[in-house]
Amino acid sequence: MSAAGSDATRGTRSVRLPVDPPGAKRWGDRLAGTPGPVLLVVVGLAYLALSQLVMLRSDPVTGASLWPAVGLTLGVLMLVPTARWGWVVGAVALAELASDLAWGYPVGTTVGWALSNIAGPLLAAFLLRRTGNVRGELAPVRPLLQFLALGVVVGPLAGATVGAVTTAVSSNSGFAEVWPNYFVGDALGVLVVAPLLLASRGAETRRSWRELVALILSTAVVSIAVFTDFGGSWMITMPYLLFPYFAWAALRFGTSGTAWMSLGVTVVASVFTAGGVGPFALAGEPEGIAVTLLQIFLAATVSFALLLAALVSDLSDRRQIEAALRHQATHDPLTGLPNRSRFAEELEDALAGADATGQRIGLLVCDLDGLKAVNDRLGHKGGDELLIEVAERLRGSVRPDDLVARISGDEFVVLLLEVDEDVVQRVARRLVDEVAKPFRPAPQRELRPSISVGAAVAEAGETPDSLFRVTDTALYRAKRRGRGRVVVVDEVLRREASTQVRDEGQLPAAFEEGQLVCYFQPVVELASGRLVGAEAAVRWRHPDLGLLDADRFIPAVEAMGWGDRLFETVLTQSLQAQMQWANRTGQRPRVSVNTSALQLGSGGVVNAVLRALADTDAPAEALCVEVTNTTPLDDVGVAALNQLHALGVRLVLDGFGAGWASMSRIARIHWDLLKVDSSFVAGLGTDPAATDMVRAMVAMADALGIRAGADGVTRMSQLEVLTELGCDIAQGPLFSRHHPADEVGRMLASDRVWTGEEFVRKAVTEELATATEA
Repeated sequence: MSAAGSDATRGTRSVRLPVDPPGAKRWGDRLAGTPGPVLLVVVGLAYLALSQLVMLRSDPVTGASLWPAVGLTLGVLMLVPTARWGWVVGAVALAELASDLAWGYPVGTTVGWALSNIAGPLLAAFLLRRTGNVRGELAPVRPLLQFLALGVVVGPLAGATVGAVTTAVSSNSGFAEVWPNYFVGDALGVLVVAPLLLASRGAETRRSWRELVALILSTAVVSIAVFTDFGGSWMITMPYLLFPYFAWAALRFGTSGTAWMSLGVTVVASVFTAGGVGPFALAGEPEGIAVTLLQIFLAATVSFALLLAALVSDLSDRRQIEAALRHQATHDPLTGLPNRSRFAEELEDALAGADATGQRIGLLVCDLDGLKAVNDRLGHKGGDELLIEVAERLRGSVRPDDLVARISGDEFVVLLLEVDEDVVQRVARRLVDEVAKPFRPAPQRELRPSISVGAAVAEAGETPDSLFRVTDTALYRAKRRGRGRVVVVDEVLRREASTQVRDEGQLPAAFEEGQLVCYFQPVVELASGRLVGAEAAVRWRHPDLGLLDADRFIPAVEAMGWGDRLFETVLTQSLQAQMQWANRTGQRPRVSVNTSALQLGSGGVVNAVLRALADTDAPAEALCVEVTNTTPLDDVGVAALNQLHALGVRLVLDGFGAGWASMSRIARIHWDLLKVDSSFVAGLGTDPAATDMVRAMVAMADALGIRAGADGVTRMSQLEVLTELGCDIAQGPLFSRHHPADEVGRMLASDRVWTGEEFVRKAVTEELATATEA
């Protein structure tokens, strides 16, 4: 097996990008849903608090080194819908007016400063949304660059211009003197505060509380160490120590951690520098130079850290997306199991490993019975729930190193390592028993699912194609036996599979060249002893092997998906024969064709009957459709039979007394004939229990107003009991074997009456013929 075959992807669902746990709601999303009046109060108080903290240390006339209130405004504008922007603007205006008036500044100056603190964030938020960064995202790189260009540069440029003009008009300061400090202070405020708010919406890296505590404590220690005055000119190089520390925060904690670290470092640096302490205070006088240098340094450092965090996020997202795409390409999206392509790789590796080591592997092909009926009853959602449940049960029933995959809608496969035939048999039986446990998709609904299993142990030199083919043959045999059956491949099945491969290569020519022909077994009415019809059976006139029975090539036909085509071929030939018989005898003998629940469930039988009736101009009453009793009918099959009955086609339940047919299912369909299974007919005249069973079945048919028939009659004693019990019609080797259409036509034209003496003479003749051939 490849290394990939034993990793954790064997039993996992599809990979998805990190998301919040179900029900989680971040505080940024809560803020977006906050009512307007509440938003006005919350934002106003937060803005007032931030502005007061800064004004305690800085003079707004000369410009603050950091103005975090602008970052708060932009962050909130990006978080809330545009319909609530008016409440945010109102909160900023009221808070700014209250703060400035409390400090004694003139009303005109206060209004100008309020406009500057509104204009910058409002312009930036508008442009960010118009350019596509609707949520103000900071990762990956492209939205971060949009945020830096519009939120950190364009917005602060506008706000600083209004603020500087206001200050220049109301004071003796020049515009060029105060504008740079205003601009960098606003830009730095956006860089430090807005990411704290906007990161609340992003897919951030999750870390333990210990790591977060370590980040906070280390930020405080490093910041204080860098900006403390230890003396000496070497202190000028200390701020550069922050670069690797910011890089670590960006790599380890993403945008959110970087934003918190940026805030901590900026606050410490601003406080120390404003107090004349630290490396930037050594830059010389006047104080404005130190502030400007600090602003530039912090802006560059924070931008570098955010850009690095965005790059890391971009690479991480790409890796996760690539991993998800790889997983989705090799796994079933519904169940999370490996899909056909992945399983094919694993099987090829397993076979190669088995040849090298001498160990044996087993393959189990499991088909979920009746999925279409579940979809019809519960909808496709119910069917999907059942598939997921079956996948879980199969996966839980094998060893961790074994592989379970879903290769089609209702088909699963299991790869078993280091096994023999006995182990494969036990595992297959365990899978059937586990899947058969009740499943409740809803409190008031209970399903009892079942699977049919074909299993095989790989031989030396086996290829994936040959192993799959022989296992599919076993699955076909299991499904023919009914629901929940297991068939393990033996030598006989391997020979059949080899024959099927050859047949599949020759069947297309058989269809095209008319090698598939119908033979007919007469049906006798017991009351009159006359032939009243015949049942069709397909034969293959093989150019090399002679006449082949249907059991020989039907598996190949169904494996090729040509079951409907074969049914239509048999149906057309049968109706053509019926018309020939009618023209020859002047009567309407019925012809019977066989179908299965699988064909009826596919929906093609009714259309095939309509086309054949139209092409042959045969009356619907002359056709009998016999349904084999091995596989349960789903709702689609029942509807198809009722449609045929409405057309006038006669319906026959073949194999009555065995298989799936229950009273409730019989009552849902308008049967014209219940044909007693040959296994009961075989015991008539020798087994009293069989006689009692047939008597009960004939009585039940009579009570339902349905005719009773019998199949497989081989002895005169069986015929006598059937006649005594009131059976209506019968067929079998006692009357006649299968013959070509012309021979059956001659038998019908002779108006032959089958009497007891006739059977005796026929039996003696056949015995003499057999002895002569021997």
